[in-house]
Amino acid sequence: MNNNFDLLLKKYYTARIDIKNHGTDSNNIMILAINDVNSEIYRPDWFNDFTGAGIQIHSSSGSLDLKIICINDGELKMHLRGIDVRDKYGQRFPVYIDFIDFSVNDESVIEDSELTWHDEPYIFSKSVRDLEIVNIHIEWRPFTHSSEFKAEKSPDKFQALREKLAMREDQLKSIPQLCCTALGYTVLDGKVTYRNWLMFPTSVLSDLDGYCDNAWFTRFLKHKFPDEDFKINIFGVYPPHENLAYPMEGKKVFYSIEDLNNRCLEMTYRFDKYALDYVDLAMSYDFVDHPKYLRFPYWISKHISPESTEEDIEKKMDYWNSISFEKSKDVAVVTSHDIYKTRSLIANDINRFVDIVYASTWRKNTSEMYTKYNNDKFAFLRQFKFYLCAENMLVDAYVTEKIFDAIHCDCIPLYAGGGNYMEPEIINPKAVLRWDADKKFGCNQTVLERAYAGQHANYPLTWVVDDDRNADTVELFKNLLTDKKTYDEFKDQDNILPSASKQIIKTLSDLEKHFERLIYS
Repeated sequence: MNNNFDLLLKKYYTARIDIKNHGTDSNNIMILAINDVNSEIYRPDWFNDFTGAGIQIHSSSGSLDLKIICINDGELKMHLRGIDVRDKYGQRFPVYIDFIDFSVNDESVIEDSELTWHDEPYIFSKSVRDLEIVNIHIEWRPFTHSSEFKAEKSPDKFQALREKLAMREDQLKSIPQLCCTALGYTVLDGKVTYRNWLMFPTSVLSDLDGYCDNAWFTRFLKHKFPDEDFKINIFGVYPPHENLAYPMEGKKVFYSIEDLNNRCLEMTYRFDKYALDYVDLAMSYDFVDHPKYLRFPYWISKHISPESTEEDIEKKMDYWNSISFEKSKDVAVVTSHDIYKTRSLIANDINRFVDIVYASTWRKNTSEMYTKYNNDKFAFLRQFKFYLCAENMLVDAYVTEKIFDAIHCDCIPLYAGGGNYMEPEIINPKAVLRWDADKKFGCNQTVLERAYAGQHANYPLTWVVDDDRNADTVELFKNLLTDKKTYDEFKDQDNILPSASKQIIKTLSDLEKHFERLIYS
């Protein structure tokens, strides 16, 4: 791993800008232009609700020019702040950013400068119209001795900040010792520490305590090893990654729910994908022949309880084969994006024959899941015959919880994903309507350099689909949609294969053996 010191310092000069067009659940914003190609742009789940959807930008360039377009009339709100940095107890500590220039549509917003951190942002708002374009210019610098923040603006605060700055400079002298203790949240009486607590994309919770205490691996270790003394550090694929490479007390476990061949390249290029040179156990969906690796796909942690017995798992598989709900609607989609066009691959084929209900931010045309079902996705999906549940990437063996969500809700999966390995010991392929495509990866040196420099980057993808590639699947869908006899016969099939229980039981047993190796070695 190179440039560890730069990675550690990056948090101190990275600005975070939260932008949201508040109004109805269909309010949104889109970026038309941004001058910092190295900025990281997110659409976190917590920023998407009945008031609209927003974006979060992280930039360390010191200057940002941004052009956005607003979807629907609303109130545009911007929060200028520092990024979320936490100590070893999971508590935020101030990383101050000095915003020295901020203008909207060429009109200056701030005078002198504004000193902020994550919990004390500078907030700006203005009314906007549907399709209004807004130009934004922001400049900032870290809070240092050269900061432009003036003492006379707030003498007491200024002096306190100077003292904090001096203390921080002393702390930085102890790097790398600082980096392996500054992040993490410890649970289970100190036995388990989630080192970068953003394990999953949906885990950005205000109740971090409750999340980590009830996380799947916490419960599994508590259930299987209630009386053992151990210390395990668990890392996820999402940044920050910097303390993964450093020595620390206890064993290290890395778990990725994402495809590391084509996404999250910072992790891939800094740590050789699964970080096997740095950790004691790595897990993901992929097949890797290594004594410290276990194939543990994400769908298991979403649909199988960590306390499950063999009998529980067998009952769950029987339930998935016998489940039946009354159906009143045709096709649903619940997804926040379609960056790689995998959902469009299916939707564009079938929307000629049926009206599709889009319940999340991508192509959203209903609020029913929020207003009627209290954001309970499963309760919402049970009314639909089909669930369009394509993966975001079409990669061999990359099968997530999405297809199992369909089965769990008694929906016929309209699926793209898995490549040559669509859980062949678990899922009955005859009970799935599956779309296929060839993939071409486009990668240039700039993408690789961004990834190696520690910036979030993805491979751009192009899906190549012959006109007749999925013709039989589309024809079957039309028959299922219009002919009750065909639909009933299709639904009469088992969704889950007889070998499923044994395969899941074996995976959980292998996981237990790996943890035994870590605990007792």
